[in-house]
Amino acid sequence: MLLEVKLFESKRDYLIFFAFLSIIFFTNITLKYNTYKDLTSKPVNTINATVINQYQKTKHDKIYIVMKLRSEDGYTFYTTSREDLKNLLYDKLRLKIVTKNIHFIDFFKGFYAPTFNLELMQKNNFKENILNFISTQHENNLTKELFGALFLAKPILKELRNKVSNLGISHLIAISGFHLGVLFFILYTLLKYPYRFFQDRFFPYRNRRFDLTIFIIGILFFYLYLLGFIPSLVRSYVMLIVGFVLYDRFVKIISFEVLAVAVLLILSFIPSFFFSLGFWLSVSGVFFIYLFLNYFSKLKEWQIVLLLNIWVYVMMLPIVHYIFPKFTFLQLLSPLLSIAFIIFYPLELFLHLIGQGSLLDGLILKLFELKSTVYHIHTPLWFLVLFVGLSFFILFL
Repeated sequence: MLLEVKLFESKRDYLIFFAFLSIIFFTNITLKYNTYKDLTSKPVNTINATVINQYQKTKHDKIYIVMKLRSEDGYTFYTTSREDLKNLLYDKLRLKIVTKNIHFIDFFKGFYAPTFNLELMQKNNFKENILNFISTQHENNLTKELFGALFLAKPILKELRNKVSNLGISHLIAISGFHLGVLFFILYTLLKYPYRFFQDRFFPYRNRRFDLTIFIIGILFFYLYLLGFIPSLVRSYVMLIVGFVLYDRFVKIISFEVLAVAVLLILSFIPSFFFSLGFWLSVSGVFFIYLFLNYFSKLKEWQIVLLLNIWVYVMMLPIVHYIFPKFTFLQLLSPLLSIAFIIFYPLELFLHLIGQGSLLDGLILKLFELKSTVYHIHTPLWFLVLFVGLSFFILFL
C-alpha cells in the first residue's frame, strides 16, 4: 500500500512557498501599478478593448447602453453611451477614455470611465459563429440566452436571470468547476479509446492517463481563453493542474491545504481576483464540498451524490443571502436540479453538436414557467461572520 506524501514536510517548506508567492504577488502588483500609471498619464487616453458585456438600462426615463470592456492590458471597466449602439458583444474596439477620476484600487476592482470616439477594429467572428450555431437551434429567446450562457458564458438579461434565481440554479448557469469537470470527463472518455489503439501498436511504454490529461489541460486552456478567463473557471482550472501534479506525487489532493495553495497561487498571479465575487463564491463552494468529504467520504456513492448537493445548498445559503436576499420555495428544488444537471449538461452538449439543441426546450420553458412567491431574506453581517468562523472551527475538531 502506497503512503500519501505530505504537501509540506516542514516549516521551511512553508516559508519557501510563501516567499515564492510573495515575490510573484508583489511583482504583479508592480506591473499592475505601472499599467495604471500608463493609463492615467494623460487625462484622455486611447486604448484597445474587447466588449465582454453589453445591455440596455433605463434611468430617469432615459435609455442608455452599458458596456463592460476588457483592455489589451487585462483590466476591466464599464462605460455608457446614449447612442443606440448595435450589438458589439465580443468585438474589439479602439476608443478614447477619460482617466482623471480613476483610482488605483478601482483599477483592480473594475472602474467606470466615460469614453468617446468608439471605433470598431475587429469582430470576433469565431465566437460569434459558435453563438449563432447555438442560437439558430432555438426559437425562444430564453433558451437562446440559456445555452449561450451555459456553453460560452454569454451574459444573460434580467428576465432569464430572475427565472434561474427563482429556481436557485444560478450556480448551474454560471460556468464553473462543475462544467470544467464534465468537459474533462467527456474529453477523456472520447480520447482514451483512439489513444489506446495507437499506444498498443506504437508506444506501449507511454502513460496513457498522463498523456491524455496533459492534452486535455491544453484544450481546456483554449476554452478558458475563449471565455475570457472567468474567475470561477480559472479557480477550477488551477485546482485541476495542482491536483494533477500532486496526485502524481502521491499527495492527498482532496484537502483544505491544497485548496489554500490553489487560492494563494491564483491571487498571487492575478491579484484582481481578490475583488471577484464569483471567485470567492466558487472557493466557498469547494470549501464546503471538502468539508463534507472530510467527514462523510465513507458513505456509498449514491448517498454522497444526493447528500453532497443538499449539504452544499444549505451551507451556501447564509453566504448567498448576504449578497442576494431573494428567496422562493422553488429554490428548495436546487439540490435535485443540480443532480439532474449532471446528465442534462453533457446531453445538451451532445444535442447541440448534432444540431438538435431544441429537443428539450419545451421541458425547460415549463420549468421556467413555475411560479412562487418571492421573499427577501438577508443574512445579518454578525451571523455571516459567526457562520464562517464556525465553519473554519469545524476543521480542527
